Amino acid sequence: MFCAQCGTECPPEYKFCKGCGVALPQSSSHPQGLPPAAPVPQAIYVGAPQAMYYATPQAAAHAQAVNAQNLLKNLRGRLQAIASTEDLQGFSLTEMFSEVFKHRSPAELEDYLLVGTSKTTPPIDVVETGWPKPWLFFRVLAFLVVVFIGFTFTLIHFTSLYHIPAILMIGAFAVPMATLTFFFEMNTPRNVSVQRLITLLLSGAVVSLLFAMIGYSLPFLGSQNASLLAAGAVEECAKLATVVVVIRAVRYKYILNGLLFGATVGAGFAAFETAGYAMIGPEQSASFLNGVLAGLNQAQPTFGSIALSGASMMIGELKSRAIDAPFTHIAWTAIAAAALWRVKKDQKFSFAMLTDRRFLKAFMIPIVLHTIWDFPFYQLPYHGNEILCGFIAWYVIFGLIQQGLHQVQDEQRTHLQATLNHVEASLQGATPSAAVS
Repeated sequence: MFCAQCGTECPPEYKFCKGCGVALPQSSSHPQGLPPAAPVPQAIYVGAPQAMYYATPQAAAHAQAVNAQNLLKNLRGRLQAIASTEDLQGFSLTEMFSEVFKHRSPAELEDYLLVGTSKTTPPIDVVETGWPKPWLFFRVLAFLVVVFIGFTFTLIHFTSLYHIPAILMIGAFAVPMATLTFFFEMNTPRNVSVQRLITLLLSGAVVSLLFAMIGYSLPFLGSQNASLLAAGAVEECAKLATVVVVIRAVRYKYILNGLLFGATVGAGFAAFETAGYAMIGPEQSASFLNGVLAGLNQAQPTFGSIALSGASMMIGELKSRAIDAPFTHIAWTAIAAAALWRVKKDQKFSFAMLTDRRFLKAFMIPIVLHTIWDFPFYQLPYHGNEILCGFIAWYVIFGLIQQGLHQVQDEQRTHLQATLNHVEASLQGATPSAAVS
């Protein structure tokens, strides 16, 4: 059956066109002894064919649902084509986070973190290849939030300005560290140590911020508008270059490794950038530092209140950027690095890898998302830009995680086949000796 409005082919049992939502004509034949079905609500066209009015609210709601479903399906298809990923299989957020509140002993926590060394990296044939069930990230987040609240309470109720630096650093690092822990748990090969991540977090933050400053100093980015529009390209290139410079070991060959390294550099970049914004403020009037400087010029009794007012602005900035943290730099750099590692695998890095089509298409995703996030000229209502960018970023991330899990599965099959071949060769070599004896 074909729709008379748009020509889309639809199964006979469909009552509405899956392409445009218009009601389809139904067959008049009915089984004997049964009354005919109620008439299907028909669409009424007024004026141009695009102006469509439905006879009942139910028909209009159904058409809107079909259109939304088709739009979402098309968006998924385009994202998969650009990122070179596939439909998520066996994926469930409920199942993934099912062990978040499960009781864990301190010894179990210590063992969970002792990975990535030559003695604690598990053999490839025992690595889990199903969807991981992370739980540690939530404990990290809860612990740091409690510490942040404790310092904030002390500041507000006792005007203890000595705790302001602690609030600044804990507030800047809480969500990035929790998000980084999530990616650490997603790295099922368990071949990256905590020490390696801490080193990459700090050194990667310094190098990436330095690269970004060099990028912004280019002559053609002299104006504020040019710098704002180029922020996505400049910062994403700087962070990806940092991953390449800092991580050179060939043994980190998995897509999940690249995802983790990108998230680590992104977390360091995001945390220190947040600390800078909270300290200086996007606007001079909302600056904690200006509040302190103003207080120094006032009488001593008023210094505390002025500095406290500046600190409250700092805390507000920290909270706002903490909400955004999982959907911005961490996610964007994770996508870029995973796309590069998908090409790199167990080879040494070469600049030719940056020209691979699969990498280039996927690398454009974080650049475009970053640009949309910062775009000042058009903002969707209700934080629509942020919600759309966050949804796209994490859909791509989960697609890359699935691809990384498949990569581990393929290596397990290869390892198993090599083991079987070795055993067969050994048995065949031992057969003549056994016969002689």
